[in-house]
Amino acid sequence: MTMRKRPLVNILSISTLLMVMTPAPTSAKEFLCDATQASTTQLPQLDKSCPIGKGLWGKQKPKYQDSQFWIQCGIYNKPLALDKAKRLYQRISTDVWMKPEDNGYRCLIGPYTTFAQAKNELVQVQKQPGYKEAFIREVSGKLEHSKPARPAKEKRSPVKKVTTTKMTKMVTQPARKATSTPANIKSDISIRLQTSLNNTDYKVPYILLSDDLFYMEHELPWNRMSYDGAYKTCRQIGMRLANPQEWKVLLDSKVMEKDNWPIHLPYWGAEHTGLFYSGKVNQLKGSSRLNVMCVK
Repeated sequence: MTMRKRPLVNILSISTLLMVMTPAPTSAKEFLCDATQASTTQLPQLDKSCPIGKGLWGKQKPKYQDSQFWIQCGIYNKPLALDKAKRLYQRISTDVWMKPEDNGYRCLIGPYTTFAQAKNELVQVQKQPGYKEAFIREVSGKLEHSKPARPAKEKRSPVKKVTTTKMTKMVTQPARKATSTPANIKSDISIRLQTSLNNTDYKVPYILLSDDLFYMEHELPWNRMSYDGAYKTCRQIGMRLANPQEWKVLLDSKVMEKDNWPIHLPYWGAEHTGLFYSGKVNQLKGSSRLNVMCVK
């Protein structure tokens, strides 16, 4: 099979962050914060609607238990050139973003899931020429119905019959057809990652020749699909979307961390649910563009 080459700019055109936004003290929701990158010589730009919260000045501490954080690195009349941001990348573990505002562009670093990490990297950012006035912003997220991310050392219940296959580079061969696979399966679907847990197979498909959106993680492009796209893709390889119980088994196994599964976006689950890496399962609009994972 000949793989159609996709321009690098096209592959990098969509990158997505996961943020938490609380519009009122009594309600909270997951907010999918989109970003675009016009070219490899420019910093990615956050969508205008992406929440950036409020500044934490001096010795102020976070006000909410489940917050995420940005480091604001400046306000500019035009987007900061990627070359000028390179020295920041040597000091941080996240990314530098531009966010369009009414009167210019805001420079942001992040997002950070802990205040401690944001605070430590703020010190490094402020040491760089031109960034002495950088400060932390808190995006409030007092989630009453969500579960916090589990600590790395938390004891998990044992999971039986665990086997896993890690694909370390982009697969160009189509996946083998199973006996239950429909006859009209597309030959350009490959299996990027897979594992078997408690007699359930989990697979992350990748469509090589597709007009669907992509985002980059672990230095590889991954499909971003609507609910209908994810549902049809799983059907084409004789599988289905996972339910919350199957998602929990996968999280508890720690396979995703061990084998570098994409986790910056939630995965589509059955019945229009979004399966979040933090353990939450929320109803989402079918038009949202999420990761795809199939089970059988």
